[in-house]
Amino acid sequence: MGLEDKDFILRQVQELAEGIGKFLGKESIKELINYDQSQEDALTDEDIETILLISNIREIQQNKTLSDEEISRELGIAEKDLDDLYNNERSATSSELTALRNFVEENEIY
Repeated sequence: MGLEDKDFILRQVQELAEGIGKFLGKESIKELINYDQSQEDALTDEDIETILLISNIREIQQNKTLSDEEISRELGIAEKDLDDLYNNERSATSSELTALRNFVEENEIY
């Protein structure tokens, strides 16, 4: 998959996550996105989970009126790295995914 194709797909996933993604699980979203992709071109679970978690974190950040610096500090992720995740420039590492999951679980908005 070309870089431009992957960027386009990642933007589409982000829009999906911000909309109906809150009502669908990771597997449902993955099926919607990857149904016509070959296995080697498919987004990974980590790609999709990163986007979903970042979408939740943005919402939490807005609701709690937290600055990027405060969110970065609470997550234990450098602001530059968090900005890269916000902009879908990369997927989260396993330790970042853990921090993102924990933060979302602790600050779940119902």
